[in-house]
Amino acid sequence: MKKTIIALVGLGAFAAVQAQAQDDMMVEDTDGDGMYSMEEITVAYPDVTEEQFTEMDTDGDGSISEEELTAAMDAGMLGEDM
Repeated sequence: MKKTIIALVGLGAFAAVQAQAQDDMMVEDTDGDGMYSMEEITVAYPDVTEEQFTEMDTDGDGSISEEELTAAMDAGMLGEDM
């Protein structure tokens, strides 16, 4: 019984990590520069405005880093609850 419970808990944790990874992968770095442009963001999230993009770009460099993307997702700036 304990092995079954441990296995189920492990599967649940794996599913949660996999779901987060799928969310992160919705935005593709098509030019391979390690950053996300407005164009790359709007492929995955067509409703993102320039104002929202600027708000996500916390360091003001004109592109979104992986950390900025994660922070925007955690803050609910992207996705269904935009």
